[in-house]
Amino acid sequence: MGDLIVELDEANAPKTCANFIAYMEAGAYDNSSFFRIVTPEHNPDDPESQIAVVQGGTKLDPNGYTPKLDRFHLDHEPTNETGISHDNGTISMGRFAPGQTYGGFFFCIGKQPSLDHGGSRFSDRLGTAAFGQIVEGLDVLYQLYQKAEKSELLKTEIPIYSVTVV
Repeated sequence: MGDLIVELDEANAPKTCANFIAYMEAGAYDNSSFFRIVTPEHNPDDPESQIAVVQGGTKLDPNGYTPKLDRFHLDHEPTNETGISHDNGTISMGRFAPGQTYGGFFFCIGKQPSLDHGGSRFSDRLGTAAFGQIVEGLDVLYQLYQKAEKSELLKTEIPIYSVTVV
C-alpha cells in the first residue's frame, strides 16, 4: 500500500529500539504482515480499553511459539520513563507481560492514552513501550486502518515486504 517511514527515538527508548532493530536485522519482519487491526467497535462494552491500532510484524504460530525469536529479550520501557506517548502515528512494541514480547509492533491511530503507563488497557497499568513516530506515510497508515474486518485478527492479512534502516 506504500511506505511507512518511522523515526526511532533511540535517545528516550534505547532498549526498545535496540530490540526492534535486532528483530529487523534478523529478518523477522521481512515477508511478514499486518495481521491485526483493532477498532473501538471490537470492544464496544468497555470504552476505557478501546483502542485504534494497526499491528504487524511477527506473530505467534498456532502453538503460541515463535522459535527464531526467543533470543530477543525486551526490558520494559514505560511511557512515564521515556516521555513518548501513544499519539497518532506512534510505533509501539506488542507485549504480554512487561518485558515479554514476541516481536510484534503496532501503530496508533489517533491518541491512545489507555496504552500509556497508567492507562486501562492492561490490568497492570504499565502500558506498552512506545519507541518512535511515523514521519512519512500517515496516509498509508490510514489506508491500512480502513482494511479492518469484523474480527480484529485479519482473515486477509496485509503483506509487509521488508523493514529496513534508511
